[in-house]
Formats: sequence, C-alpha cells, structure tokens
Amino acid sequence: MTQISSDLPPPSGLDRLHEIDAETVAGFQANGHAVVRGLASAEEIAAFRPTLETLVAHMTRRMPPMEERDTYGKAFLQAHNLWTREEAAKQFVFSARFAKAAADLMAVPGVRLYHDQALFKEPGGGHTPWHQDQTYWPLDTSDTITMWMPLVDVPADVGTMTFANGSQTHGDLGRYIIGDESEEKFNEIVKEMGLITQTHGALKAGDATFHRGWTLHRAPPNPTPLLRSVMTIIWYADGTRVSQDVSGARYYDHILWLAETPSGDRAEGPLNPLLWPR
Repeated sequence: MTQISSDLPPPSGLDRLHEIDAETVAGFQANGHAVVRGLASAEEIAAFRPTLETLVAHMTRRMPPMEERDTYGKAFLQAHNLWTREEAAKQFVFSARFAKAAADLMAVPGVRLYHDQALFKEPGGGHTPWHQDQTYWPLDTSDTITMWMPLVDVPADVGTMTFANGSQTHGDLGRYIIGDESEEKFNEIVKEMGLITQTHGALKAGDATFHRGWTLHRAPPNPTPLLRSVMTIIWYADGTRVSQDVSGARYYDHILWLAETPSGDRAEGPLNPLLWPR
C-alpha cells in the first residue's frame, strides 16, 4: 500500500464540528473519562467501516489461533497507524470534529496526533486487563486522551470499557504492561483505594468514550458471535515535550510514533500533525 502524507486531507463531512456540553467536560475532568453519544452518525460510520475493517483484516492476517495466544493476544486484534495506508482511513483519523472534541474535553487549545489504533475484539475474545495507557507513552504531560469509537453497535453483553473514576489524578500507579499481572495488581489498587468503577453501557456505532492516559480501564470478554470493531485515536496537547524516560515499554513507542525525537524536544515528529486547531 502507498505511504500517505501527514499533510491535512481535503475537508470532509467529519470536519463539521460537534459541541461538547459543559456537563460532559466537567465529568471528564473529574472522572478521567466521558461518553459522547452521536459524535459520528451511523451513515458516516457506514461510509468508513469497510475500508477500516479490510485494513485490519489485512494487517492482522498472521495472528495465531485464539487458543495459541496469551492473555494480551486474546483480548483483541490490534493494528495501528491505519491513516498511513489509505486516504479514507486518514480522513477518519484526521477528523477535525474528533480532534476538537478531544481538545475541548482536556480544556487545551490544540492537540496533535499520537497514533490511531484498531482494537477488534473477536467472537470469544478474552477480557482486556486493567491498565493505564500512558505507561507506554514517552510524553511529558498528563494532557493525553484516547477516543474509543465502535464501528458497530455494541450491546451490553459484548461490553464496552470499565473505568476507575478519578484514577487519573494519581498518575502512574505502577509500570505494569497489559496482562495477567496488570489485572491482578490494579484490581488490588482499585479495592485498596476505594475507587468507584463505571461503564457507559451499550454504545451505538459512532458513539465514543474518551479517557485520559492515566485513567485505569479494562474491558470484559466477548461471549457473542459479534466482531466488536472499534477504532481508537490518541492525541496529546500541542506543545508537549518528549519525556526524559524513553525506557522499558516506552522504548518502542518512542521509535514508532515519535520518530525518536530527542527527550526534551517538542513532540512534533513527522507522524504527529497538529489536528486542532486547523
């Protein structure tokens, strides 16, 4: 597939903006997560879904059978930077509507792309263990955010994510990568700290949840025959600098998505365009 430029694409319907109400912003600031229903319409999602699902099928075609995978591998089919492979995927990921929503929720003037990531939980797929995304991110800021948007209707029995309210205020709760240990350790932390857990329930295609990078979250297994097709997009506040710590789990992220931009420099690599404001 042809490598796609990081220049902004021509305007599309997904650049029409969506106003986030003050109550949603306040809930996000307090809890570290929020839901925005109807951020994209069913018709808009239907226009992009075939391209995104075809890309993910191609990019994950060599995954071993479910029974041969570890806990992380059973959790989802994972593919990233879809925007670099197809113009339609780029239009979706570079959406001004999505980027502005992220900036509004974090109450920052601008956001840059970190990366996109498809997370497709297969029929019979396992749970996604408790984790903090920012364990992996060599970014010197707490102003990071992930949008989690299903491309299909997700009923309650498939399940969306569960969040630990207010966990983002505690920052790094332990450098546990996603797996059995993170599930066990963070379960203990949630209980010890008396954190209230919350899920936003069933979502329609085009609804979206948003969460901060330090917000603890997990997802249940998929006991249904439905492929839970989800796209995520991660942004960080414009002006963010690369962390001094690019070791451990952050090492590969530094290479993959920040083009090894030196620690202390502004995180403005070739894969990190400013997506809001335009």
